[in-house]
Amino acid sequence: MPKLKIRVNKKKFLRFLIFALCFSVLIAVPIMAAFSKTGEADSGDNMSVLSLWQIDGFEGGKGSRATYLQNIGDDFSKKGGCYVTVTAITADAARMNLSAGNVPDLISYGAGTYGIESYLRGDAPYYNWCHGGYCFLTLDTSANFEDITTENLIINGGTDNLVGAAALLCGVNGAEVAKPTGAYVKLINGEYKYLLGTQRDIFRLRTRGVAFFVKPVTEFNDLYQNISVTASDAKKRTYANRFVNYLSGRCDEVSRLGLMAKGQNLYDDEMRCMEGLNYENKLTLPVSENVKKQIDSAISNCDINLLKNLIN
Repeated sequence: MPKLKIRVNKKKFLRFLIFALCFSVLIAVPIMAAFSKTGEADSGDNMSVLSLWQIDGFEGGKGSRATYLQNIGDDFSKKGGCYVTVTAITADAARMNLSAGNVPDLISYGAGTYGIESYLRGDAPYYNWCHGGYCFLTLDTSANFEDITTENLIINGGTDNLVGAAALLCGVNGAEVAKPTGAYVKLINGEYKYLLGTQRDIFRLRTRGVAFFVKPVTEFNDLYQNISVTASDAKKRTYANRFVNYLSGRCDEVSRLGLMAKGQNLYDDEMRCMEGLNYENKLTLPVSENVKKQIDSAISNCDINLLKNLIN
């Protein structure tokens, strides 16, 4: 019986091998990726994630407090056994989310913030991790700050802070109030001799490269940045408390924000006079909406005695 000869088209066979190889790769890669992702997820199942809201209740000195906290959180995640995600949020947005049942594990907020007080947990419901301060500023090299009046002073209206309380307790209530940037521009332009501002204005003037003088305000301060644990889950509360302790151990780094920390001497420039001050009156904690309304009313009515009772 004669042998059957099979002719093979080498070009077609080569094309078939290439097609088969490509098809195998297309099938194998997604499968391998799926296994890889599954393995990654499994390895991270034991890692908790802490959510932290940053509320800017007052102007800082420089930089972003949310970014600062995220950097601290990234370092903590390498040691603390959990991740930290930081979200910058307004006080109004925070109140809306909380009322809708969306509660984070931690909140960083300014003193005097209302609507969050019932969510704070723990024996020590808040920790002050940095602060600012009010001050008088002038470009007049011969000024001694003794001739400040409501006519020659412009006030930085701030954001959610109680600059009205500072003005009232300093005896300059009734002076013109302007938006933060507008206030210092009017000082620069010579429209006013003095500015009632904060540490933020020190950095604004420094950036402009002008000579200026600073007199700290010790009659009142509410420029405190607090952090509180709000987690309901016991495990997350443990991690959240660890994070607060970790943050407190790095308070010597808040000069990166142009802010200050209790017991720390961080500056050797114009900011030095703002450190280590004792305030006659201060508000350091969150308040209820009712108390906030009473404070605002006391300021509007120039009722100093009621104001002092409410803030101290």
